[in-house]
Amino acid sequence: MKLFNKYVLLIGSILFIYSCSTEDVSVGLATDLGSFNVPAKQLSSAPFELTPPTSNRPGSFTYQSSNTSVAVIKGSTLTVVGIGTATITATQLNYQKYAAVSTTADFKVTEFEPATLSSFTIPLKFIGDAPFQLTAPSSNSTGAFTYSSSNLAVATISGSTVTIVGLGKSVITATQAARNPYDTAFISATLEVIIPPANIIADNFLGADGSNLTDNGWIAHSSTATNPIKNSNPGLTFSNYYGSNIGNAASATSVGQDVSLQFTSVSSGTVYASFMIKAAPSALSNGYFFAFGNNATSDTAYRGQLLINQDATDLTKFRFGFSANATIRLTPPVYTYGETYLVVIKYKIIPPGTLNANGITTGRDEVSLFVFNSGSNYKLEPSIPTLGIEDTASVDIIPGRVVIRQDNTTSPNVILDGLRVDTLWNIRN
Repeated sequence: MKLFNKYVLLIGSILFIYSCSTEDVSVGLATDLGSFNVPAKQLSSAPFELTPPTSNRPGSFTYQSSNTSVAVIKGSTLTVVGIGTATITATQLNYQKYAAVSTTADFKVTEFEPATLSSFTIPLKFIGDAPFQLTAPSSNSTGAFTYSSSNLAVATISGSTVTIVGLGKSVITATQAARNPYDTAFISATLEVIIPPANIIADNFLGADGSNLTDNGWIAHSSTATNPIKNSNPGLTFSNYYGSNIGNAASATSVGQDVSLQFTSVSSGTVYASFMIKAAPSALSNGYFFAFGNNATSDTAYRGQLLINQDATDLTKFRFGFSANATIRLTPPVYTYGETYLVVIKYKIIPPGTLNANGITTGRDEVSLFVFNSGSNYKLEPSIPTLGIEDTASVDIIPGRVVIRQDNTTSPNVILDGLRVDTLWNIRN
């Protein structure tokens, strides 16, 4: 939507009327405001300047007091009027495509001098982190501290122990009790809880619905212009999985383009690729749709070639499988089209001269598959995979990319989401 402004200009006896348009500032980008604190003051305190909250974008601030019998504000200068409390609202004004946004802080005026509080910070936390102790602010008073959380869906507090509950932000307020000669005072800090990042690469398919993966970091390595793999809405959800319900998904539902997502090659240890998947019925196909590859996109050696094979007797069911050297190995369990599953492909690099689990030194690296449904417990890696080591005659690789592939003749007809590539089993809280 656009806003139109009309201007009238008179030059001599000629009247000119013209208009211009500006983009509606309510459309577009989000403002992220940091903590906003207004320190408590004594009644006799002089007027002082408000410190604006931190912001991720330009734009001036205005301020408002909820109780003008306690505090009045002119511009950014606050004048103490009386004893009591007031809510101070800081509003960052419109700026280009950013809409105006506000945040608040409590302000207290006391008869006695309030304690002076500082140095109250809370480090970034990951969902699944253990409970932790708050470090009390610095203070010139010896009064005891109590703590509160503004968002109990993110964090709860018992004493000084914070327990992480969910993703998001919560304002943690430290309040110091009065202790002669100082009155009570408080200070706040923002706790942010995020998903632990994958230590190799991740993609939650944040590109716009309908955009090509190749416009969002992926490289087309085969059938580059035919039926591009696209971001599609909605994304997938899976209980407790770190990549659940974020952004869109990747739609591999045609015959055509294959794409690669490169990362720094891993030459030792283990690499895990995890993602959610929802499959729709298609013709019987043994063509794989996901795999690990060497870093070079021109290379054609792949391991962990994951496929879907429609059940021969029940067309609403399918099995996952590995494809290698014309050998197809399928999972014993069957799965249901239209349901969302979590799959993990594990690539374990076996050092030269060392026997793998099958007692083989040629094609020794081990690739196995884990499949989970919505009721599975997958916080720790299971000791037995859903599908064991693929064909050990396959050529070993040095994992440096993952690929999403659309078969040359039959579409895999799958939606993938929440891709995480990691050297650890780091997939849920």
